[in-house]
Amino acid sequence: MARIRSIKPEFFTSLTIAELPLSARLTFIGLWTYVDDNGVGPADARLIRAAIWPLEEAPDILQRTREDLQRLHAARLIALYEVSGRPLVAVNSWSEHQKVSHPRKNRFMRPEEAAELAKYPAPEDLQSPPEDYQSPPETLRPEQGSGSRDQGAGNRGDAEPSASADDPPRADVERVCRHLADVLEKSGSKRPTITAKWRNDTRLLLDRDGVTTEQAVAAIDWAHANTFWTAHILSPGKLRAKYETLRRQAMNDGRKQPAGPQTTERNLTDEEIEDASHFA
Repeated sequence: MARIRSIKPEFFTSLTIAELPLSARLTFIGLWTYVDDNGVGPADARLIRAAIWPLEEAPDILQRTREDLQRLHAARLIALYEVSGRPLVAVNSWSEHQKVSHPRKNRFMRPEEAAELAKYPAPEDLQSPPEDYQSPPETLRPEQGSGSRDQGAGNRGDAEPSASADDPPRADVERVCRHLADVLEKSGSKRPTITAKWRNDTRLLLDRDGVTTEQAVAAIDWAHANTFWTAHILSPGKLRAKYETLRRQAMNDGRKQPAGPQTTERNLTDEEIEDASHFA
């Protein structure tokens, strides 16, 4: 589906653009309407040709489209790469030139996300989590009528679709899981194993609940700066169940930590206030 995009006057005075053939310039503009709202789409010349040159009857139009893509890649205006064997094309510096007010859900990783994911070792899936992280404390189970997010996250169980074992690892999911594991390890606990359940709960937090990666990381940092919540936010499942409660307390308490049983209030540091503001 074609999408409405914007073009800046500077495009026509760019020396990089001026060095390209007219066909490549038009293909570059056409790619903006072809890619998803994060600037990425399938790198299939046949699909790109159909989207950008649907009425062009020249017999060499498909070959010309392929050549245009290679020229744009050589000029570093686009990136041609693969994720899990699938060829993709990404418009470079996308967020600097296109402001999408209501972006759709991303279907494909950007090159920087794929590069970040490549740094990770093979997943340690199919292992049982340490006993300390299997059962949430009784006092933190969602109360009836406490709100749709708190209650739903605690009672969804098997009703939620799980990620397939064949799905490729996601950089955003790995970032949140590893950040929580790092925080727990720094607090003196044994580093927890990042399991399939950890990844699935994190995926649901991001995709189903609409929490961004930055918000999830900020919520972890904020919770573990508090003497009450640091003992309870020990897994992505608990973070998901209590995210809305954490967000409300951060918003209501301002410079104070959320009050709780045996909690001593203290002023947050400037860094902790900034973290809290990311998800409050």
